[in-house]
Amino acid sequence: MALTLSAREQAILQGAEGAGAQFALEILIKVAEGFGAKRLIPIGSVHLVLHAYKSAFDAGVEAAEKIADMGARFSVPTTIDPYGMDAEDWRGAKTPEQYAEMQIRLDKAVSRMGVIPVWTCTPYYGFNLPQFGENLAWSESSAVAFANTVLGARTNRQTAIVDICCGILGLTPEVGLHLPENRRGQVHIKLNLDRPLNTWEYPALGFRLGKLLGNRIGVVEGMQGQPTTENLKGLCAAAAASGSVALLHIVGITPEARTLEEAFGGNMPSETVEIDAVTLLEVRDQMNTHKGSNVDIVALGCPHYTINEIVNVHKMLAGRKIADGMALWIYANSAALAMAEKMGIRQELESLGVTIRAETCMIISPIQEWGFKVMMTDSGKCVHYGPMECGTAMVFGSTAECIETAVRGSKEVCHG
Repeated sequence: MALTLSAREQAILQGAEGAGAQFALEILIKVAEGFGAKRLIPIGSVHLVLHAYKSAFDAGVEAAEKIADMGARFSVPTTIDPYGMDAEDWRGAKTPEQYAEMQIRLDKAVSRMGVIPVWTCTPYYGFNLPQFGENLAWSESSAVAFANTVLGARTNRQTAIVDICCGILGLTPEVGLHLPENRRGQVHIKLNLDRPLNTWEYPALGFRLGKLLGNRIGVVEGMQGQPTTENLKGLCAAAAASGSVALLHIVGITPEARTLEEAFGGNMPSETVEIDAVTLLEVRDQMNTHKGSNVDIVALGCPHYTINEIVNVHKMLAGRKIADGMALWIYANSAALAMAEKMGIRQELESLGVTIRAETCMIISPIQEWGFKVMMTDSGKCVHYGPMECGTAMVFGSTAECIETAVRGSKEVCHG
């Protein structure tokens, strides 16, 4: 069945809402037809991935400027991924001048379209919180996985420019995870643990699931306890990075997976996989591409650290200073950093040698300028992208291990 356009959409094609909306709809029609969509549907919000010069390059910046020049404006709440450099001190972060110039041009272009300048990969923490069953057009892989898995909203993994078009029109093609039949579980994941997961095991589990599932929908049974949103953030981010996971059903946590039967929705599992504590230790070992004890930088905040996580680091440091020759960088959005500053925590962390990087992250900023060779992190997403984007060997550990490494000046492993 061919794509059917509403009366409004037909009018937009004739220029009724301006050149920008007309251009956006022409693109969405091609996308919709390519995926066999029958119609375009309204969405509640958009989250953009055309955010950093490191990934947009000149072509992305120029495309955003041209769309803005057409007079296009976002018609639904539209947030945006992390800034392509430290938003507070890009010169102190050794950002090249030409890079900064292009990043600022990109900033101005999306601002002209009316973007909400959160510059974060975690828009669901207060900036852009969707409801259960709400259709979205989000792009950031970890945010997409979180929105579908934890909140029960409905979004595919959009791409740059297409997401801008969705934001202009307030529409997206009704395909993929917008359709209930495409949200049913496919692979049965049995967790064989008689205890809640340790903090490092959430990203390790996500890393394993991404490799296992690709873009299939896994149903996780047997998760003990009540994970925090930070735990689930880390799990979803790792699964979306090491694979293409956009939706997991975690039985008892995902709104659409109150029971195992509900998660599968009548599907028979194509595969059943068991994961235990030994499996997670094996995954952890695979995540460590550097086996030595030397570490140059400990990088935390991928996805962005919440105020809870910043407070946790402050408690773990307990007044101890970062070792000479070691760097400990924390990445967070402006809201979390503002709270940390009001609480006096940011100032204390910086006095101990911690570097705060605002509204950006290690993956999408030009960190290579520092010449780091070995990076340690508590993030499964960072482990996956670090070698490609940061040019570093990777060490993975719990947050506690990361802090002890930063204080000692060499890798600390305690499996806590």
